[in-house]
Amino acid sequence: MQHVWRATPDPELTEVGPGTPCGEYLRRYWMPVAMTSEVGDLPCRLRILGEDLVLFRERKGQLGLVHLHCCHRNMSLEFGIVEEGGIRCSYHGWKYGLDGKILETPCEPPASQVKNRSRLGAYPVIECKGLAFTYMGPPKDMPTFPVLDTFDEDDDEMLPYLIKSPCNWLQVMENAWDPFHVVYLHTRAVRSQFIEAFAEMPKIEFHDRRFGSFYTNTRRVGDIIWMRFHDFMPPSFTQNGGHFPVPDSPRYFGRCGLSRWITPIDDTNSLVIAWRHFRDGDDPRGLTDRLKVGYGTTDFYGQSGDRDYEVRQRDPGDYDAWVSQGPVNVHARENLAFTDRGIAKVRRQLRAEVRSLRAGNSPEQPSQAYETPIPSYGGDTMLRIPMQSGRDDAAVLKTVARAVAGIYQDADHLVGGERRATIVSALKNYEASWQ
Repeated sequence: MQHVWRATPDPELTEVGPGTPCGEYLRRYWMPVAMTSEVGDLPCRLRILGEDLVLFRERKGQLGLVHLHCCHRNMSLEFGIVEEGGIRCSYHGWKYGLDGKILETPCEPPASQVKNRSRLGAYPVIECKGLAFTYMGPPKDMPTFPVLDTFDEDDDEMLPYLIKSPCNWLQVMENAWDPFHVVYLHTRAVRSQFIEAFAEMPKIEFHDRRFGSFYTNTRRVGDIIWMRFHDFMPPSFTQNGGHFPVPDSPRYFGRCGLSRWITPIDDTNSLVIAWRHFRDGDDPRGLTDRLKVGYGTTDFYGQSGDRDYEVRQRDPGDYDAWVSQGPVNVHARENLAFTDRGIAKVRRQLRAEVRSLRAGNSPEQPSQAYETPIPSYGGDTMLRIPMQSGRDDAAVLKTVARAVAGIYQDADHLVGGERRATIVSALKNYEASWQ
């Protein structure tokens, strides 16, 4: 038997390089790799899934993503010359198109056929609201880019941000599947980093859907039953409710405050790439700050290592929780408990999907399960439902959470304002049924 202190990380879920089981699985999905504001008139060097790459914007404005090293003599294209239609190596002038095809070899004789025998590795890029997304899997299996309903809503200002973490992608992503850490880390440990109501222990219900899953995080605050909906879409996309809600009055189908991906840089480094959503009414106490959202920073506490070490010791945040697990968390050293049901669930799901791919099955894509835009649930609903005489309140919270989840899902076939109006009307009718 292997001693716990000698245990090693779980390679099936943590190794992300080319040819690894998890790395090949992750490559089957579109994922963000950079903020487009990083890309000016010079190439931008990146490392994604253990591969060294360069992102650039050719002179007509289209983004390209290619392997870092020129396939002639391996000079780095971070020193390349960005031109119309592609990028040129500054060593001998080889020019590459956005698809990696060699367009010119100016130092070669006219009869040279080298440009027909070689090609630079390249990946497709889609630009969306300040983020650059890529797909790094087999071209023949490239899925449709998944557009969620929260990507284009009226009266929603979406600001991108990117923060690097020196640890494995999984332990960052799993943080979103651990609703109980909000009670202690963010509220009871030192102080309330968000709102005092988070100190109340929530009732958690996990729900499956046609692609991905979600959970409801339910609390009672006086006469208000407050439900936070958290989305998960494989392999690493999550959406949660607002950061500074005030659960003192009804709110119907409030939308997400954060749409977030975790993109692996390599086995021991990762990117948090997200959109912060800003809408009227989401921040009644004025605690958000748009000016803090961007490269290396966001407007809520504890998401990066930019604070002094002593401050982090005295008042740790999410970043300290996932980074301090080590470069790659060793699951064999953990002792999972009842409140870790979400962690166990997401690990089972990911492991099953990784193994399914290894068995020759193509991973399911969100566009196979839903029409565009894909419906999502992340956000907050607050219903005025007083304590019920003679009824166990924990059972009431569970009943309400399941009913509201059903109301959300029943409107999946609708889009935009029609979906919202249908859900809001059904929520008000359901709330009235408890009076």
